Amino acid sequence: MHFYLHISEKCSNFASKFACKAKTKTKNKYEDMKNELNALIMEAMKNHDSVRTESLRAIKSAFLNWSTSKENAGKEMTEADEIQIIKKMVKQRQESVEQYIAANRQELAEAEQAQIEVLETFLPKAASEEDIVRAFNAAKEANGWEAEKKNMGLFVKAIKAALPNADGKMVAQVVQSQLA
Repeated sequence: MHFYLHISEKCSNFASKFACKAKTKTKNKYEDMKNELNALIMEAMKNHDSVRTESLRAIKSAFLNWSTSKENAGKEMTEADEIQIIKKMVKQRQESVEQYIAANRQELAEAEQAQIEVLETFLPKAASEEDIVRAFNAAKEANGWEAEKKNMGLFVKAIKAALPNADGKMVAQVVQSQLA
């Protein structure tokens, strides 16, 4: 994921390389990720990019909440966990945009949309409709399933396994259209 970039590549002179090497000697991936997020936040602050700064701070906060929750105690955060957290944040902001538009608060909707754009830069490219159709056909061929409504759950599960970055609603829509 984006958070595991090498901080030392950003260092230009000897003094900063030494400081960066000292920062990167950590015990686990979470600490490395936290250091990378802090570096990105500092960079956004230096560029006076308040939207990016606010979005990165929200990511850092969400990751901290995940790592300190009871159900995740002792677990190491994986890339899949990071993606799931950021997807949840995007979905929350999309719902906020809809509510702001319904309440005729365009300026707040635009602010939320700007945060969505920043958050989406940290997500892998979503699967297209064509990719989902190909995965549907592959699942149909590989498993010998009939294109019937009763097999919809099997198709959705197989497609989600093959394309973990696919949007669930889009998968369901494509599967329904292929079954109809």
